[in-house]
Amino acid sequence: MLAVRPYSKYVLDAIKLIKQHLDTDPLRYKRASDLLEQVSGPKRKAVEKAFKAVFGAGIKEYQVRKRLEASKKLLDAGFTKKQVAGQCFYKSQSAYTAAFKKEFKMTPTEWQALCNQGLL
Repeated sequence: MLAVRPYSKYVLDAIKLIKQHLDTDPLRYKRASDLLEQVSGPKRKAVEKAFKAVFGAGIKEYQVRKRLEASKKLLDAGFTKKQVAGQCFYKSQSAYTAAFKKEFKMTPTEWQALCNQGLL
């Protein structure tokens, strides 16, 4: 965790809960707002700000990273790129491919090829 200014116990508990949800099941929630609804108490803005300060990324950005990591497992399991895109809430295979490439500096196809060669 990054060094942060003091946040209330309620805000810190809320961001830990959100992170736990994302780490455990990154494909469960479609939007960051769905996650924030799971947290009662602290104001949304305070939670979003604290999450970014503590974990170095906004909730949405962290959520996308976790989804893309999870998508690798789906690709390994034999799902098509189109199926994986749908599971990860992308509207199209091309949007998924663009996000994957932005995050990992390679396309899903390139990643699969490297895995098949035993290089990853």
